[in-house]
Amino acid sequence: MNRKFFLILEQILVVSILQYIFYNFFNFKIVPSFYLIYLLLLSFNGEVEVSIFLSFLLGIINDLFTKELLGATSIRYLLLVYFSSFFVVKSTISKSSLIFLFSFLYFILLIFKKEGQLMWNSWVLLKYAFLFSFYNFLIGIFVEIFVKEISRRWEERFF
Repeated sequence: MNRKFFLILEQILVVSILQYIFYNFFNFKIVPSFYLIYLLLLSFNGEVEVSIFLSFLLGIINDLFTKELLGATSIRYLLLVYFSSFFVVKSTISKSSLIFLFSFLYFILLIFKKEGQLMWNSWVLLKYAFLFSFYNFLIGIFVEIFVKEISRRWEERFF
């Protein structure tokens, strides 16, 4: 229990640093969501309760990064993690493919304004949704490998 807590804490710290760096130091129009990727990977690996709890926490942190309405991202994360919890997959490519799908859905949820109107026309929406999902797909592969490596090191008690 104690080792698992510190393993997840270490993973959250690294994912938060990556998310912070991409939000603040790169000038991309579309920023990949390391938090979403991490939460989905936890859910796919059967850590549903942890991923649902972290969805709320990381959503709040993400809202602080993006200066969005506090809790809005948490709701999106909770919805996606809940539906992703029905999938338990083993291969990295399958996980990354589902990350692509759920990232696309996440982006669709992002485009609504408070009044319920769309922010962009359909072509721009599809272009950026695909780009966001593709970034998350590629990063999902690397994050999955990273999480496996940290888990392996903790199991070996090698620091």
